[in-house]
Amino acid sequence: MRIYPAFSLRILFTQLALMTVLLFSNFVQGQSGNLDGNSIILPVVTVADNAFRIEFSLIPDSSPLLITLTGAEELGSTDSIDTANANSFSGLTLSVPDLSVDGASYWADFILLSEDPLIFQLAGAGLNGVQTAAGDPNTCTRPEPDFSNGPNNPPVVSGFSIDPSNIQDGGPAPDGIPPLTNPIFTQDLESTGIFPDSLVVGVKVGDEVRAYPHQILDWHEVVNDTFTVAGQQQQMTLSYCPLTGSAVMWEGFLNSTNKTFGTSGLLLNSNLVLYDRETRSLWSQMLEQSISGSEVLRIPNKAQVVETTWETWRTMYPETILMTENTGFSRPYGIYPYGSFRTDQSLLFNVNNQNDLRLHRKERVLGINVGDKSKVYPVSDFSSEVSLIHDGVGGMDVVAAGSAGQNFAVMYNRQLEDCTTLEFTAVQDQLPIVMIDNEGTQWDVFGSAVSGPRTGSTLQKTNSFIAYWFAWTSFFPGTEIN
Repeated sequence: MRIYPAFSLRILFTQLALMTVLLFSNFVQGQSGNLDGNSIILPVVTVADNAFRIEFSLIPDSSPLLITLTGAEELGSTDSIDTANANSFSGLTLSVPDLSVDGASYWADFILLSEDPLIFQLAGAGLNGVQTAAGDPNTCTRPEPDFSNGPNNPPVVSGFSIDPSNIQDGGPAPDGIPPLTNPIFTQDLESTGIFPDSLVVGVKVGDEVRAYPHQILDWHEVVNDTFTVAGQQQQMTLSYCPLTGSAVMWEGFLNSTNKTFGTSGLLLNSNLVLYDRETRSLWSQMLEQSISGSEVLRIPNKAQVVETTWETWRTMYPETILMTENTGFSRPYGIYPYGSFRTDQSLLFNVNNQNDLRLHRKERVLGINVGDKSKVYPVSDFSSEVSLIHDGVGGMDVVAAGSAGQNFAVMYNRQLEDCTTLEFTAVQDQLPIVMIDNEGTQWDVFGSAVSGPRTGSTLQKTNSFIAYWFAWTSFFPGTEIN
């Protein structure tokens, strides 16, 4: 899945040339990379017919890992270099076949995120020489989530990556449904008036735990919020579409001066279309990528959200703070703005594949996409207690943890970077802990290892979130039902 439109190699050469410290015309050295503290040094990187020595710095607390270019030296042509085993940059993917980390050898692939500054995101890594079940070294591969839910490398026609005739006017003007920025939260949870069975979107960013009630999100749809992570301010945008029942959270772009989003007033398959306030490009919430404008095809970094009842969320995280109705706007919070829409079979807007009635249109499902495979797991099909589903989707081994009684469902890749595939058992009455693996590590609802041999590790987030059935099958026709 492409993260950023491919750029001219000439631009890269120009950037590298500006950073050149020393020119090596015919010097060839070892090609193995090395992680030294927070620096990755790649002695030889081939770019087309040229070679460079490049140094990157790790961006602290980034997840997935981000690296940024900090230095480069031109080595000249690749005529005397073994290009078959060299680190290489294709214009999109930086491939590192041998990276030394504490004496161990790893392979790693990084995907270009940003041109200015030059930033890459870790897309996959593994230990070299690992023996697989078949006994062959270096064949350990872990299927990776697509970076977005959209098709791979869709054509851009007249500035749109989707058919613009499918975009509908939802009625309000841009920001006519007013987004919130840096809303007010409270720790006085007893005075809020929210009911135990009211749905909230819960997030955990760094050490901060927050809950956003549906009854407020129904009227605002977009919340631009700020968190503190490792002493640094992190802009995040939570969006919730009351017409499709879908909630996602994106990180602000590092190279943007205005990292906030607004509501465009437009819909795609009845789903929220956002716009970013720096370039005014359009973004599909459920596709999780830009569909028009200068940022077309760009994909944001995504954070895990947990959609559940207020009672369950408070049980999981009693230290949480709650977004209040003190928004600066006068709205009848607690009254759903679309009548009986969220429970009946009606549709307010035309959608693709709207006659797929294998499930009730408003059935809440946890959906996942891997490659060209899509599958949903109805939240109501989980048991009343915490239950697990081990499954394979598009070649990826996944585990879904959920509870119909406690009204939540999440899904993670259960294959680790070292290609260990874990088996899990549900854990009861210890929320937010939801499962324990066959090695004895306990994992919470955000996929974090909280005790045991792998404490501090995190399961890989998948392209999964909860939405209404009609919305999921509109975007992903033919999806399988568990």
